[in-house]
Amino acid sequence: MAERVLFDLESQLDIVDEFLRQSGSFDTQCSDDTIRHIRQFVFKTPAVSEIGIVTPRGDLVCNSFGVLAKPMYLSEPIKKRGLRYHGPIISEFLQVPAFVLSRTRHDGYEVNALLPTDWINDTLHLRKYKALDFVAVVDTDTGVPVFLQGRYSLPLNRKIFPLRRSIEMEGLFDDQSHKYLYIKPFNSVPRLAVVVSKPARYLGMPNPLWLLVLCLLYMASWAGLVVLLNYYDKRLLSSRTLLLDAINRAELFNVYQPLVNAQNQQVEGVEVLIRWMHPLEGELGPAYFVPEAERDGTILELSLYQIDLALRNLKPILVENSHFKVSFNVNGFLLMCPSYIKKLCEAKAVFNNLTIELTERDVLSEAKIKLILKELVDMGIEIAIDDFGTGYSGLQYLQSFPIDLLKIDQSFVASIGLDNLQSPVLNAVIEMAEKLDKKLIAEGVETAQQAHYLLERGVSVHQGWHYYKALNINDLKRVL
Repeated sequence: MAERVLFDLESQLDIVDEFLRQSGSFDTQCSDDTIRHIRQFVFKTPAVSEIGIVTPRGDLVCNSFGVLAKPMYLSEPIKKRGLRYHGPIISEFLQVPAFVLSRTRHDGYEVNALLPTDWINDTLHLRKYKALDFVAVVDTDTGVPVFLQGRYSLPLNRKIFPLRRSIEMEGLFDDQSHKYLYIKPFNSVPRLAVVVSKPARYLGMPNPLWLLVLCLLYMASWAGLVVLLNYYDKRLLSSRTLLLDAINRAELFNVYQPLVNAQNQQVEGVEVLIRWMHPLEGELGPAYFVPEAERDGTILELSLYQIDLALRNLKPILVENSHFKVSFNVNGFLLMCPSYIKKLCEAKAVFNNLTIELTERDVLSEAKIKLILKELVDMGIEIAIDDFGTGYSGLQYLQSFPIDLLKIDQSFVASIGLDNLQSPVLNAVIEMAEKLDKKLIAEGVETAQQAHYLLERGVSVHQGWHYYKALNINDLKRVL
């Protein structure tokens, strides 16, 4: 019964998600064709009352009602791909409970859909589920209902939220009744989950027929596990083959995030990042393929290719500036691969100022890595900790590992000018680096206020959109 509720609602969410996926072709100037296309979808989709287009700065410029006379500031789109949920809210136009589904496009624009919750009654035909004590759609982080029919109650003496997986249980609830509860997140929007509950009196010991059914299900689960493992093996092989083919077809390319000296605004170096020009999906960021490459081992071939490509791209720049800084992201697995260490040695022969960036987790994962890092330092390669402050952040490993440079995580930079828990952490990181004689680079610098604040505190090397986005090699040469 719960699965039927989930299926009925998720089918509607999938329709909205498919429309948001297609929104990448919308004209951001809100032409008549774009407005007409948005309106047609709103008219045909009872779940949606409004579609809006938001600029990378966070201004709503048009919606299904037309182009706004004056853009309305909402919030700056999150720079992440995938479907997101926000709510529950009260719609400003309709004054009814609602929630929002949104996607950020490749160009930084966001397209969002407003879904009033009163359509759920009609969509789910809840009269079919009279046996249920209540049906709710909730936020999986907080447990706050976005939609509710019935009297919402939760189990006593058990913490459910934030929810990370499906839960099925029976017990005493906070309204002092015994109930059965089933809760499961939506596949397309994990931040939302459906919750159903019914009185425990409907549950009893299974009769022999049910025991037979359970035995058959147990046997079927084992058969399904065998099929799943076989599928997983094939999937790993498939993902590895796809990425290796992409390397052979030169679909992968480097972009370069400039490292800027904030004192003189000069580009002192770059962090090398990888992209995939997929023949069907278009340009893909590393989040779409690097985690899969790390799982199936293709990260080695990918990283060797990245260094070779950087050597070809950057050699003309090094002729003009032999001290130009070049930085690569490395994980613990790569440092254990002799072929990768050999490739780093080749790169060091060309890049006089070579840095490798590791996360704190990678530094601590293997005792042998400490010896490898020392050998690399002896060769003149600089060791940096990326996203510093978000991992272990222990003074002991900063003193015991040969670390030269700390990169301040962008979440701390974003706290500049805000009164939150992360604000004092940034100053503590800067002070600690100064006492330990470690160099600092600030990531995610997006405003002049942040740049000025960091420069006043002695952090002079910055990365971020305040200066430049990641550049292809031709744009980098023009900047230099």
